This record gives sequence, C-alpha cells and structure tokens, in this order.
Amino acid sequence: MELLAPAGTFGCVKAAVNSGADAVYFAGQVFGARSFAGNLTDEEIFYAVDFCHLRGARAYITVNTLVYDREFGELEKFVKTITKAGADGVIVQDLGVMRFIKQVSPDIELHASTQMTVHSLGGVKKLENEGVSRVVLSRELSAAEIEFITKNASAETEVFVHGAMCMSYSGQCLMSSVIGGRSGNRGKCAQPCRLPYSAGGRDEKFYLSLKDMSLARHLGRLAEMGVASLKIEGRMKGEGYVTAVVSAYRRLIDEKRQPKKCEIEELNRVFYRGGLTDGYFTDKKGVDMFAFDKPDNPYLKNGSDIRSEVSERKQPINIYAEIFEGEPPLIKMECGDISVCVISDAAAEHASKRPLSAEDVKMRLCKMGDTAFSAENAEIKIKGEPFLAVSQINELRRRAAAQLEEKILLPYRNKRIKEPPKPLTKERAERNAVYTCSVLTIGQFEAARKYKFERIYIPVNIAEQNADRLTEDKERIVLSLPVIVRGDERGKIRDSLLRLRSMGFDKAEISTLDGFELADGFQVYASHRMNITNSLAFNKLCEMGVGCCCLSPELNIGIMRGIIKNSVCEVIAYGRIPLMITENCILKNIGKCPCKNGGYVTDRKGTKFPIVKDGDKCRSVVLNSVPLYMADKGEKLDKIGADYLRLMFTTEDKKRVGEVCDAYLNGSAPNNLDFTRLRMFKSAAE
Repeated sequence: MELLAPAGTFGCVKAAVNSGADAVYFAGQVFGARSFAGNLTDEEIFYAVDFCHLRGARAYITVNTLVYDREFGELEKFVKTITKAGADGVIVQDLGVMRFIKQVSPDIELHASTQMTVHSLGGVKKLENEGVSRVVLSRELSAAEIEFITKNASAETEVFVHGAMCMSYSGQCLMSSVIGGRSGNRGKCAQPCRLPYSAGGRDEKFYLSLKDMSLARHLGRLAEMGVASLKIEGRMKGEGYVTAVVSAYRRLIDEKRQPKKCEIEELNRVFYRGGLTDGYFTDKKGVDMFAFDKPDNPYLKNGSDIRSEVSERKQPINIYAEIFEGEPPLIKMECGDISVCVISDAAAEHASKRPLSAEDVKMRLCKMGDTAFSAENAEIKIKGEPFLAVSQINELRRRAAAQLEEKILLPYRNKRIKEPPKPLTKERAERNAVYTCSVLTIGQFEAARKYKFERIYIPVNIAEQNADRLTEDKERIVLSLPVIVRGDERGKIRDSLLRLRSMGFDKAEISTLDGFELADGFQVYASHRMNITNSLAFNKLCEMGVGCCCLSPELNIGIMRGIIKNSVCEVIAYGRIPLMITENCILKNIGKCPCKNGGYVTDRKGTKFPIVKDGDKCRSVVLNSVPLYMADKGEKLDKIGADYLRLMFTTEDKKRVGEVCDAYLNGSAPNNLDFTRLRMFKSAAE
C-alpha cells in the first residue's frame, strides 16, 4: 500500500521522501491544479524525479487542469520534458489531455484525477478501457463503496487519507470561476468556500468550509480493501507540514497500529481547521464535518514552526572489493537487483611500508557522502601486500556510485516519445443554431413544451413520475441523469431508465463518465459538467459514443468556435450556472432541509445563491446568483456557430419560463432581470 505525499516545491519533495513516502506527486510551472504553490521548474523536475528514484520512491506529475486548443503546443513540450525526466505517472483531469499523453508518452502511467469525479465502478471501468492504470476516487465515497470498487476493478484505486476537503465534488465546482474569474479547473481556485455566508436568517458562519480529513484510524481497513495508494493532500503547504504528516502516517502503516492521542494532537497542530474528521469514510455527514467558526489555520502555512528533523533517506547497498597486489583493484556495488563493477586502470603496487588492510579499505568505501546510498554490507578481499593511495580508493568509490546511479535511472529515462494526436476534422456547412432547453420541474416542462425546442432535458425522476404527461413529446425528451449516482442508487436509476426506455424514451444525458454504464442502450448526450474545453476532449467523447456535447460555460466565444467548427456542440445561452454539488446538504445543516421549498445562502455582499437538489437525493446544488442572459445578443450567438443553444431553467416559475422563451425568440433585452454574460465576451477563464 503506497503512501503518496504532496510537494509544492523541490524542498517538499526531499522532505516527503526523507520522511518515508513511497511516492510523491508534484507539478511543473504549467498545467497543475495548484498554480499558487511554488511548483517546480523543468530543471527541478529532473532533479526531483532522480531524487525519488535513487531512493526507491516513485514520482507522479500533475497535469490535472483543463486545457484549451491553443495550449497543446506547450503541453507537448511539457509532456516530453517529464517523459525525458523519467516520471512514473501523470495525473490528469482533461479527457483531451488523457488522450494526448497516451499517444505522446505511451510508457507513462495514466492516473485519473479526482477532478474527473469518478464515484462508481462503472466510471472506473470506463477509464480502464482508455488505458488508465489508476483512478483517484471522489472523497465523498464511503468505506463500503471504496471496497466494492477496489475489489471489482482492474485499475488501481487511490484514496485521499489526509488534508483539506473541498465542499463540492471535485471537478464539479465553478464557484471561483463564475463569481471571481479564477477557474479552479484551471488551477486558480480562490477558495470562496472558505468565506463566511449566512443562511436561513442565521448569523454569518463558514457554512461551506469543511474540516480537514484524517483517516489515520482506518489504515488497517484500507489495507484490507486492497487500496493501492493512500494520498495526502497539501501541495500548498510547506516542508514542515509534509515532514510531520508523512512521518506520522509512515509510522502507523509500518507499525500496523492505531494513532495515539498525542499523534492526533500533533496532526491537529500541524494544520488546524477546527479539528479533524474522517470525512465520508464511515458514511456519515452533517454538522460535525464543518469548521463553521474557523476557516483556516492559525499556524504558519510554511510550517517553519513545526518543522521536525529527519535524516536523509538512503538506499542500502552491498559493496564488494578485491585488491590484489600486482592486479587492477575491483569494486562492485549492488542495490537490489542492480549492480555495477569498476576496475582500476592501474595495478595495485607492492606496499613498501604498511600494506592496506581490509578495515582500511572498508572504512574508505563505506563513506558514501552525499550520494543516495548507504553501505549495508561490505566484503573486502586482500591478496599479497598491496598499496593504494587514499585518493585512488575514493575515486574508485565515486566512479562505482556514479555508475550505480546511472544504471538505476536508465530504465526510467528510456521511455518512448511519439508524435501527438491531431483533432479530427471534417467539412461542414454553415448552420443556424436551434434551441434546446433543460428543466427541473414538471411546471417548467409544461411551460417549455409550447415552444419549438429541438430537445427538452428533464430529470429521470421527474420523467418517471409524470411519464403519462410526457409521451406526446417523447421524441424530443432527453432523460437527465443525476450528476452523482452512487451505490444502491445506481440500480434504482437503471430500473427507472429501463422502464422509461420501454415506453419509448431513448435519449439520456450524462454528466460524468460514471453515467455511461447507466445510459447503455440510450442515445447519449454529455452535459456541460463533463468540462469539455478542447477539441481532443470532444473527439474522445465522440469515440465513447456521445452524440452531442454541451461545452463548458467557462469558455469564451473564441474558444468555443475553435471546438465547434469540427463538432456537433451545444452551448448554454441562458440559465443559472451550477456552481457546486455537495454531498452535505447545506441547508439541512442549519435546520432547514431544501427538499420541498429550496433555499439559498447569502455572501458578505448580500448576494443570494439558490440551492436545489440533484435529482431526488438530498445533495445540494448551489446555483449562480443570476442567470446567464444572451437573448439581446442574437448576432453574438450566431457567431458562435453552435448547433444547439440551451436555455437552462432551474428556479424559474412557469411564467418566467415563458418570458425567457419569448425573449430569445424575439431578441428582447432583459426584463427586470439581473444577469451575467459570464465569459462570452471576455478572455478565457484562468
């Protein structure tokens, strides 16, 4: 079971390895989801990967941001750099990046980031088919779910065991992007969840701020499950944090025991956000998981006040030497299965005074200095009365150690590099976009059905409850799966889909890779939650069987056009963009469940963010405070070139649905409506 440590700097890489990490994950200066960490230069990446490999640790590089078409040239350079450096694996979020790396660097392992929101065996299986060897599961899964996936998947599973927890399912948060212009999917999260909010008439608290996770008490259970890697969060934290946390988990794993009270207190002291929680592992949720009164750490983030000293990690080696009078001296070094042999250019002379002793030679050869090795055993054979100068012995030792390092590193540096894939292109005529819409209630559907929408997306649970009222429109109805479908929920949703399929409903919309298994047998559409921001990602979805994809709302018109020119795409033209989906019911935590009447949270500026449910489960979906509105920008919408423009209805009543539909048909200006343009006319979200 691998202990995987974070590193935001080269110093943190060394701290992680020296503290006992089996593997370290870190980013370069580009394409990492923690762009405000120090991160490593290209030169430092080479040093860091070598440092890990020479000490028996693995090195994974994070390339876990969404990428635009124009950035693939820079991505190619970076992927070739980390391939030459010998990185063991790459952690990715973007489907296009996944496809790109698989072709450019076929020998590097592909690890699916938690940003892919994989939360079921079906999602893992889908990624296995794409050559992914490890999947980082969503933090929200329970022990039973993790075990089921791990025991039934071919790919390895990786589980977060310590560190900060996002309020939203990873990969499903647009809050920083939409309200602050800093995209979490692009590594620029401003952490609006750590700010105070008010809700239900109560005073401001940190209602969206979770305590840090610690599964230190559950390591034995994770080992029994067969989880491949235990991941510590913390690339924004310093060397002291890395040293203290990795050392603590190393001891617990090696000694196969529960943590002592003093060890938990030490983990709390390293970084304190109101205490530690075991997250969702025990299938519990609620107020105990929240840091309502303490959003951040009172200690120094660089960890300078909690740094603990650890000795440098060394690889044990065996040394064998033959020093025979009149013959060239020979030194052999072995590290595991790897060995080297160095022979001197000159023969050992006869000692005119004091001949060499085995102890003299052993003392010199075992001084490994600043190398990655420590001499565990040394066997010295002396014949005759040989003499060698101290400088000669030292030189032989240095040559042997250098050759051993090179031989250890050579296999990592022999990875293949191939030409990158090109986006699929095809000739297509100019088109006029047609409108689609999505609804959350039957009332919204009744209002929208009067208009000539090409497709109407409706939640599966609403469709099943009102199937007799939908049959007249079944040719244009698309059944929207919940974003998150876990555990026993999957069987129930699949049964609902099969019943609706028997009634003639044959189209389904998915929001994560986990949805493919459920939508088997349906014509599949992909929602904007698939985070498609480049042509290669779109092409990959098409290869997987998706008929049409709704592009990410984080894109501007220019980037959209680049993807659309060779694709069949949909673009959101109206609606409150979902900012978060949370396993914890935000309003239930303050005593007001939104399942019947909905609700909202209010930020420091008095801005209200409505909350609705994901399907019929008590999962909170936080919506933007105002809708995207483009009805008065018809000429701009035409320039996008999309096949479909979607009106997304969430909190609107029947009357408002009609007003919006009329406005888009007639090109009206907003009527008594606060609105946003998002990034349609701006530079791309960073």
